[in-house]
Amino acid sequence: MKLSDAIKILSEAGIDSARHDAKAIFSELGGISQASLMIGDAECGSESVSRAVMMRAERIPLQYILGKCAFYREEYFVNENCLIPRADTEILVDFAVRHIPECESFVDLCTGSGCVGISVLKNTVGTRGTLVDISDGALLLAKKNAEHNGVLERADIMRLDVMREVPDGSFYAVLSNPPYVAESVYGELEREIFFEPKMAFVGGADGGDFYRHLTPIYKEKIKKGGFIAYEIGYDQADMLRGIAEECGMSCEIIRDLSGNDRVAVLRYKQSLLD
Repeated sequence: MKLSDAIKILSEAGIDSARHDAKAIFSELGGISQASLMIGDAECGSESVSRAVMMRAERIPLQYILGKCAFYREEYFVNENCLIPRADTEILVDFAVRHIPECESFVDLCTGSGCVGISVLKNTVGTRGTLVDISDGALLLAKKNAEHNGVLERADIMRLDVMREVPDGSFYAVLSNPPYVAESVYGELEREIFFEPKMAFVGGADGGDFYRHLTPIYKEKIKKGGFIAYEIGYDQADMLRGIAEECGMSCEIIRDLSGNDRVAVLRYKQSLLD
């Protein structure tokens, strides 16, 4: 298959990133150098490349086809058991990396691939993370990613239903990218989304079920000076402010690079006066 043919197939399938995706497939699965892909019309006779192009034309996410993706400063293995790590979530990770002190502990709720907790561990000194999820498949992947990124010894990975169970201990930080898409919106999302686990997306009728359930519980689990940090939808800032107010907490909203509200940081109001 020629690169131009792959690009044409993907373009006709309605994929906006057809050129990027075709090059990624030729490079990762066909072993063709980026330099060769920049010059002329590269050709690859590998059946795995042709098969991957057709899979992508069916709108299977590129990351699942390649089995990995880049996130923050790390590389992660991914499959259909987890949400694909996205650049938006790096805002949550970056805040945690800059605000969790050395040797402190944190919990990552709904960890999925482990990308939030593992990247925080990888980029902080002496911290320890408890990474929890309800999915056995996701937890196997999180363990593999923790080992791949060299932080397995500092990660406590456990199966836990965050809507029913609470891990022992207290934490300086509670981090979570929970399901927060409203049920009514889910069906309108791009086709690739439907290959990812629905339970990792939908957070009830208005997307706020997890925030409302977790906040009053975990406000009792954070240490003095600590915080809860959630990834949120672009239109959920007021919801989080209301939840924080009901729990006696302040709420700081951080925007992503596109200017959309993306992370809500909740703290005890009195801690602001310390």
